[in-house]
Amino acid sequence: MTFDTLELRWESWDGEEDTVLVLVNGTPLVELVRRWEDVAAQATGERSLAGSYAGLPARFAAEIRTAWLGEPEQGNHLSIFVGERVALLECGCGELLCWPLVARIEVGEREVRWLDFQQPHRAEKEANPLNWKRPPEPFWSYEGFGPFVFERAAYTRAVRSLGRASTDS
Repeated sequence: MTFDTLELRWESWDGEEDTVLVLVNGTPLVELVRRWEDVAAQATGERSLAGSYAGLPARFAAEIRTAWLGEPEQGNHLSIFVGERVALLECGCGELLCWPLVARIEVGEREVRWLDFQQPHRAEKEANPLNWKRPPEPFWSYEGFGPFVFERAAYTRAVRSLGRASTDS
């Protein structure tokens, strides 16, 4: 089996908090998601929203190391999403809950899988029966995006390598 590769490194922004650059198979995760979302976003007239993500900021370094290794703790802001999903990216505006990209992370004996991706604000929802005139938010499907399967030892090294960011924050 050929595994996907994960590389994590800090990106520095002049006067701003460092953020995590997530590379899957050498390509930024933000770019992979932008390409995938572009079709759904264009169909719903929301093309500017496709890929509107940023890496998680340095203040979440410790939470990344636990949540991404399948060890979410109570109070871990990255692990508060429905369906045992964990935040991989935050909104480009810098607010985690504004527009996060989330996925389930399964940690096995030999591999780690990122699957069941979701944009919570574009998850499939029922129409509100109390407000039937207002349709549900547009639905963006991530079926076929991923899963990404990483060799566990390499994945663990990548996540633990984040350590603390060298940041001015």
